[in-house]
Amino acid sequence: MSLALSRKREKQIKKLRKQAEKLWDVQRSVNSRAGELAREASHQAREYTNESVVPEARRYAQRGLDRGRNALSGAARGWNNSVIPAVAGGLGSFAAMTQISKDKRVKDAIANVEKYARVPDVAPAEQAKKGLSAGQWVLIGVGVVAVAGAAYAAWQTLRADDDLWIPDADEVEAAPAN
Repeated sequence: MSLALSRKREKQIKKLRKQAEKLWDVQRSVNSRAGELAREASHQAREYTNESVVPEARRYAQRGLDRGRNALSGAARGWNNSVIPAVAGGLGSFAAMTQISKDKRVKDAIANVEKYARVPDVAPAEQAKKGLSAGQWVLIGVGVVAVAGAAYAAWQTLRADDDLWIPDADEVEAAPAN
């Protein structure tokens, strides 16, 4: 028994081998193109992130920082303007009531409460500009012109002009001919 293949089988195997090589080449080109597309998609995603997502994230972060800064500023103002004077006043009243307020050490201690218990002032965040932009002014102007044009057209349509009226048939027959 021989393991040799017939010519027909050899042709079929050779044909099948050629088809497999063609398919392999096509697969390589498809994979190459898919890699190029993936790189381009990655590049586009990075560009989109840099153009859209990052600025929006920065805006949200800045809003949060501004809110936190405003809250801290309000708390520091409240502490410095309400709590510290109340504590110092209470200590002063207590000292006056117990007749120890004349002692220099007590006066210095009350002054130190006001001096050292203060929190440094934090400036509130700058408010965003709230005026109209140039584009908004242009749109307002275009709107005013459009409304004025519509009003003029309505006035022209509805005005009373005697020359525009067509006389009745009876008036035309009764009028003398020149």
